[in-house]
Amino acid sequence: MFENFRERLQTAHQDFTTGIKTLSGKSKETKIKKKQRREDNLPQFSAGAELLSRYEDTWVTLHKRAKECAKAAEAADGEVVMLSAHWERRLAALAELQEQLQQVPTFITDLESITSRIAHLEGDFEEMESRLLHLDDLCGQYEQQRVKHYQILQLENYKKKKRKELESLKAELDAEHAQKVLEMEHAQQVKLKDRQKFFEEAFQQDMEQYLSTGYLQIGERREPTGSMSSMEVNVDMLEQMDLMDVSDQEALDVFLNSGGEDNSAASPVTGSDPEPFPSEITLQVPTQAELRHKLSSLSSTCTDSASPETSEESRRLARGAVGRGGGAGGRYAGGAARGRDAQEL
Repeated sequence: MFENFRERLQTAHQDFTTGIKTLSGKSKETKIKKKQRREDNLPQFSAGAELLSRYEDTWVTLHKRAKECAKAAEAADGEVVMLSAHWERRLAALAELQEQLQQVPTFITDLESITSRIAHLEGDFEEMESRLLHLDDLCGQYEQQRVKHYQILQLENYKKKKRKELESLKAELDAEHAQKVLEMEHAQQVKLKDRQKFFEEAFQQDMEQYLSTGYLQIGERREPTGSMSSMEVNVDMLEQMDLMDVSDQEALDVFLNSGGEDNSAASPVTGSDPEPFPSEITLQVPTQAELRHKLSSLSSTCTDSASPETSEESRRLARGAVGRGGGAGGRYAGGAARGRDAQEL
């Protein structure tokens, strides 16, 4: 549209300039012709003087206005050129806009694909974040397991160390305990030997008194002949103890029964009541050889049972010694009771 308008303006300008040129050429030709006519017709030169001057003035005015129109046309042409360039730029922008508008659907499809890719990437990022968190948890668990394994190794080493210390301490304590047990057993054996010696001495004294006098003095409290310290034994306490050795009890029963029968057979029967003997009892011995035989058998039995070999035997020996002491007291008490029965008969 603007290009056609521009072409029309250019053609009008060219037509206008060519018309002016033709008009100026025609005016010159007319002037030349007029001069020739004047030269030809010298007498007629005042006939069209006014008309020619008027015609010249008109053409001068037209020429000036044509120049002004040419200048205005040139200014209009410059403005038209500027306007044409402006509209060309606008047209280029419009064409570019049209092209961009044509590319809008593809842009929308690309934008949708990019949006879907962004959503997919967001899902991938979330999955990656979860996997990274899982990896972090696995790293923490691995670190915890490593620390746990290290602590377990330290604990095992500590247990081994303490076990070795415990074994060494246990060995020391066992050795010390064994030493103390040996010392206690030795002391117990010494005490038992002293106790056995004391009972043997007491028994020998009683037997010597019984053999020499024929009766036992059990009312009095006898002091121990040896140094017994805390192991002093009272005869009255021995009387309250039970018999432990069955063989000794049977031998004593046989001895006392035989003595009681002989005494009852040999003693005369009197009509008067016998005097009470609160502190002494008289027992008759049938024969001296039989008494010595029974005494030797009793002493050998006491000696054989009084030799311990282990700690348990030492303890049994201690209980047996007390039992034998009690047995001696019981035998004395039993003999006294049988003596009273024999006197009553």
